[in-house]
Amino acid sequence: MAETPPRIWRPTLTRRLAVVGALCLAWALGIEARLIYLQVYRHADMTARAERQQLRTVAAAAKRGDILDRNGHTLAESVDADSIYAVPTEIENPAKAVGAICGALGDCTSTERQSLIDRVHRGRAFVYIRRQVAPDQAKRVAALQLEGVGFMRESRRFYPNRDLAAHLLGYVGIDNTGLAGLEATYDRLIKGQAGKVLIQTDAKRHAFSRLEQPST
Repeated sequence: MAETPPRIWRPTLTRRLAVVGALCLAWALGIEARLIYLQVYRHADMTARAERQQLRTVAAAAKRGDILDRNGHTLAESVDADSIYAVPTEIENPAKAVGAICGALGDCTSTERQSLIDRVHRGRAFVYIRRQVAPDQAKRVAALQLEGVGFMRESRRFYPNRDLAAHLLGYVGIDNTGLAGLEATYDRLIKGQAGKVLIQTDAKRHAFSRLEQPST
């Protein structure tokens, strides 16, 4: 009877299994080490980065205080005005939406219309359509009830005496910040506290939540 040959393949198989097991173990340890590094040592940095990518905060200018003369007469005051904004990722057809908005505003130029379409097409989390519009314009745009279009209450500076003491009173910019005269000198005292519009987006920059905190 012939003698059974020795099974020399078993040591080779054992060595190969050991190598594969070692590689799998090293891979698992590498993944664990990376997770610990990101979740423990880089936790604060990664959290801040995620918030910057997923949260967009837009400041809403506050209503400025009045400026009076010594007899209590108003020299400068702020009147409420609506600003129109859009969340582009909530708008399915930018050209159609902008066309409807411009039709409601009634005074859009062809250049402004195309500029708005381009800005909405970029897919940003927030864009202004037009700031501080007239009450009748805001009413017509609101009647459209467009998805992804909202209103932010701002204030517009008004000087009852027109050019009287204009060099002393100064003026404010579109963001309601004093740029000259008393408006700039006492800006910190009369500018009020700005509000916020918080927009949350997913990984594809699609907005799914909006929270408005009004200014005071």
